[in-house]
Amino acid sequence: MPRDFKAPVNVSPLIRFGRWSFLLLGVTYGATRHSYLQKKEDKTKETRHQKIAEREAKIAAEKKKFAEDEIKDLDVIFNPPKTVT
Repeated sequence: MPRDFKAPVNVSPLIRFGRWSFLLLGVTYGATRHSYLQKKEDKTKETRHQKIAEREAKIAAEKKKFAEDEIKDLDVIFNPPKTVT
């Protein structure tokens, strides 16, 4: 069952020009907007990575201190100081 389609409508050259112009303007706008947002994201990305590195260093130092304190506590528990009587 083939369908019979209507003949295509002849579109005004002015309308075609307007459509293509808006299409190109949209693509240009999208490219410039993407470039702007990418630069902005790159700046915040560096700051974010610095904060993450500082936080990880702080956490590592706290873990190390906690481990040392825990070893000292366990040493006191399992090897009590000898008292002379």
